[in-house]
Amino acid sequence: MRVIVCNDYDEMSKRAAKIVASQITLKPNCVLGLATGSTPIGLYDNLAEMNKLGEIDFSDVTTFNLDEYYPINLDNDQSYHYFMNEHLFTRVNIDINSTHLPNGQTDDPETECENYEKMINDAGGIDLQILGIGQNGHIGFNEPDNNLNTVTHLTGLTQSTIEANSRFFEKKEDVPTRALTMGIASILKSRKIVLLASGRTKYKVVSELLNEGINTSVPATMLKVHPDVVLICDKEAYASMYLGVDIGGTSIKFGVVDGFNNIVYKDSLPTQKDKPARAIIDNIAKACKDITSRFPVTAVGVGTPGIIDFAKKTVTAANLPFDNTPIFDWLKESINLPVYINNDANCAALGEAVAGEGAGEKDMLMITLGTGIGGGIIIDKKIYMGAKGDAGEIGHMCIETNGKPCSCGNRGCWEKYASVSALIEQTEEAVLKNPNSILANVIAKNHVVDGKTVFEAKQKGCTVADAVFEQYIEYLAVGIRNIINIFRPGAVVIAGGISEAGQALLDPLVKKVDSSVPIKISRLQNDAGIIGAALLGEKNR
Repeated sequence: MRVIVCNDYDEMSKRAAKIVASQITLKPNCVLGLATGSTPIGLYDNLAEMNKLGEIDFSDVTTFNLDEYYPINLDNDQSYHYFMNEHLFTRVNIDINSTHLPNGQTDDPETECENYEKMINDAGGIDLQILGIGQNGHIGFNEPDNNLNTVTHLTGLTQSTIEANSRFFEKKEDVPTRALTMGIASILKSRKIVLLASGRTKYKVVSELLNEGINTSVPATMLKVHPDVVLICDKEAYASMYLGVDIGGTSIKFGVVDGFNNIVYKDSLPTQKDKPARAIIDNIAKACKDITSRFPVTAVGVGTPGIIDFAKKTVTAANLPFDNTPIFDWLKESINLPVYINNDANCAALGEAVAGEGAGEKDMLMITLGTGIGGGIIIDKKIYMGAKGDAGEIGHMCIETNGKPCSCGNRGCWEKYASVSALIEQTEEAVLKNPNSILANVIAKNHVVDGKTVFEAKQKGCTVADAVFEQYIEYLAVGIRNIINIFRPGAVVIAGGISEAGQALLDPLVKKVDSSVPIKISRLQNDAGIIGAALLGEKNR
């Protein structure tokens, strides 16, 4: 099945019209199979306009429609006879005697179905069949059933189809509950099939069509056995949903992200890092199963702290009880969906690159300032992983020879000087030397030292805080200049709690770095990791 994704309904309708027009041009006496409903109206509008301009000629074309309500009078404005006359037949130069629809007012539906099937065969079969797809996966009126009828037949409509069609009728009780329809085999005999899908209400069934095997619960999946099917849909119909999981030391955040990178649902639960790794992962799996039961999620992406062994699919993290923990395998035991895992900093960078401040850049670097310094390298809109999948540990580049010892075993690592933990340490050291400073008073009042303390004291005119901040910005700038010189990215994005200081952090930093590469504050902030994790599923689609 070939898939064409269009920006919107109008583009989808134009693409479909071009295919139909090509069929008529190549074979002027071709047989077209036509569909009704709201989806093909744009197609028919385009064909009528092309006929008006003399670009296509319907004079020798024969048509057979998929279906018709039963029972219904032909002159009823909700009948498909009326629909086709309104939207196509009276607008083009087709011989009305060459148009065919099942007779919805027949007294003998069984004979009508047999005759209709014979007329199609006598016409030489359908060259090009246009189809829509129902929200429950029906094509024509072939509804989900354990046994699908193969030829034209009388069928009952499911409650979901009746409800979907009720928007066309004045009262719900006026909606017919039965219909005459071509069968699955009748449709599959067509030489070429064009399937149209438009709107967000169709993305669940389009996802099922593309990602599931052939099954009678989604009749449209039967089209996969046909050698020449084109699915033309707009972005809203094609946009699957993905679940992003952002594992943190304090909480685990969950977000359902749609194809437009919007978070449509968000939740969280405590990490409970004092519990064993298995218990944490089981809690994540339970939450994922609950969310995926309520949303049409097609994949789960997980961002986790620590080092990932992609060959073994294990994670080791210093701030969590993960020690060669097989997160991937444990999640797959419970989640019956594709699962993807990457480092949390990489996920945040991917999210920001696609849906945040880096959206206009092919290459971007993200720096997350927290307990340490995390980094994500985006090249050509993709996470740069390195040969072993562990690239991006920018917090451990050396900026001070023989400097402070780091937990990684080296000395002088950037995060020992420019992380939020380093800023807190520098603040505490300054207060010990200046116990009567405004900075010391702010700490005494708040009973805490954090990344905001220096900014609050600076606003109160504290010269000690100014000095601490100046030294911190110098350390931060040194590392950023190094990164810019190595990668020359389109942008550098700063994230983490301290980035909430906004321009108070950014303005002096930009001045100190003094580079033509723009430095920005994360637009997505805490949502970057969720969106980036979800995008792991989308990027691997």
